[in-house]
Amino acid sequence: MIKTSDEKKQRRMLSGMRFRLPLYIAIRWSITGKKSAHSSGLKFASLGIAVGVIALIVVLSVMNGLQLQYIESLLETTSFHIRARIEESNLDIFTDTLRKNRLVKSVTPFIETNLLVQSSEDRQNVLRVMWIDPEDLALDSGYCKALNILPSAAAKSLEEGIILGSEAAQILGVSEGSILTLRGAFVDPEEGIQGYSERVKVSSIFRSGYYELDAAFAIMPRLKAKDLTGFPASTILGIKLINAEKSISFVSMLEQEPGIIDIESWQNYNRSFFSALHTEKILMFLLVGIIFLVVAINIHYSMRRSIARKSRDLAILAAMGMNQHSISSIFMLEGILVGLAGALFGIAIGIPIAQHVDGIINGAIGLIESFISFLYRLGFVKGVPDLRVFSPSIFYIEGIPSRIFISDMAVIAAFALIFPVIAVYLAYRRFRNVSPLEVLRSE
Repeated sequence: MIKTSDEKKQRRMLSGMRFRLPLYIAIRWSITGKKSAHSSGLKFASLGIAVGVIALIVVLSVMNGLQLQYIESLLETTSFHIRARIEESNLDIFTDTLRKNRLVKSVTPFIETNLLVQSSEDRQNVLRVMWIDPEDLALDSGYCKALNILPSAAAKSLEEGIILGSEAAQILGVSEGSILTLRGAFVDPEEGIQGYSERVKVSSIFRSGYYELDAAFAIMPRLKAKDLTGFPASTILGIKLINAEKSISFVSMLEQEPGIIDIESWQNYNRSFFSALHTEKILMFLLVGIIFLVVAINIHYSMRRSIARKSRDLAILAAMGMNQHSISSIFMLEGILVGLAGALFGIAIGIPIAQHVDGIINGAIGLIESFISFLYRLGFVKGVPDLRVFSPSIFYIEGIPSRIFISDMAVIAAFALIFPVIAVYLAYRRFRNVSPLEVLRSE
């Protein structure tokens, strides 16, 4: 029994040495050892990985910020989390039942249609009009927040007339108090195409910060739609949940209820738009990820030269009894250390940059503009240009938003680890069958 126990201890020691020795050699050759071309090359490779990680974090966080702000605005206004068409006889009961559900944040009955709008100056524009009751609009604080209007003020304005987007008001040449003529059409089975019109006062103008909403969106009281003769008033329930990600399961639950004509979640309603955004993100990730590929190629050729220089050391290790698996693990561990150091350093630098990217860019632009202003006062330049990234004269947004996701960080870190390991493995594969005796004889 004692002999068996001693054998187990020896095996554990040997297995531990098989891992610790390659790890010790990898750390010494790449980090703690004396300066050499090998360690310098690995440190530069790690720096290249870090630069790639920083670039990916900043680019993806800005893209996420731009996309999510627009998506959240759509979900709060035109899309909702769930859109359901209910039979008119069950509409009020169904609305009250949903508002009592603990998973539901708000329920807004509305009618929507596209109308041709004409101002007194004969300017025209096509608007997507939502007909909502003032009290329902006041209850939906998220809707009002997306349009940058107070719920109480929104309800009062909606009672008085139409709430119009700022860009649409500019296109039509109107302001608060102006009169607009709304014209639409519908198909009657017996009479054919029938037209209708309505004159309304512009009671308020909103600015959401998104051109698509501000240029082609308006809100009117739902009571006026019901008063129009022949108006195809099909009411839709806009349902917002406390957790938008549960919309699909909530839709599956509501589909079993009687009186529902049609129902769909925000993922299905916006599927073409979200698919385009998803494809755009993947392509951007691949394009910026080319940085990792370039660094991996540099690591590959650098490691080939380094392994050739260390052929004597590798032959000595082989002669001392280290097998090929342990020797190859030295270089694999070096690749992991390079990727890990680059990923950690890149994430540590990239996240703060992504969180404050707007301030950093504006600060840099401010310094440049100050320098140009100094040159202008000295007479070396003729004027000070507007160097802002999102100048109001060109772009509709005023700042650079950013959103950081842990899932993105995990994918970036995985890329940072995989590329160096593959590059190092391919570099060592050419030398793993070299005989140590031949190497030592040539030395």
